Amino acid sequence: MANLQDHPRVMQRLREEQAAVQCRHGDAVTADALKDMRYADAVVRETLRRDPVVGGVIRVATRDLQLGGYGVPAGTNLLLPLRTLAEQDPRWASSTGELDPAAFNPDRMMEPEGAKQGQLMPFGGGARYCLGAALAMAEMKTCLALLARRYSFQADTDTQWKPALGYYPANGLPLVLTQLQQA
Repeated sequence: MANLQDHPRVMQRLREEQAAVQCRHGDAVTADALKDMRYADAVVRETLRRDPVVGGVIRVATRDLQLGGYGVPAGTNLLLPLRTLAEQDPRWASSTGELDPAAFNPDRMMEPEGAKQGQLMPFGGGARYCLGAALAMAEMKTCLALLARRYSFQADTDTQWKPALGYYPANGLPLVLTQLQQA
């Protein structure tokens, strides 16, 4: 919600997509309607890239290796900080013209690099990939769609973000929802 508050152009585009989806599928958020929500999908995936629910993934080195010029012996615990990796990954300085990989830009998720499977790790990867990932994505897109269709909101985004296992707003990010007038 903080990203949408700070990027009204994204919210407007999301509302436009929802109006088109409603024209094609009606008001119900069905599986077919969810498939048509390409921009909502991009917004969710960009949000998860920048603000992953899980701050990092822990793995154990199975053999001796070199990592960034440092020797890592087998058996060493390794923490992969997902947010930091995504913010510094030059792949996200994309052809959309957004040169800052740390910036919020859902358009990058509609580019070929962003659309590739396995480019993000908000649900883990490989044998440890989250079994509920598809359900979680459907729920997030449904919530986002219904909020965009029915409400405007005001969030207090002028706050410090505290690092922990993720980043959390010091003020709890109070949010005021106002129902939109139906045409």
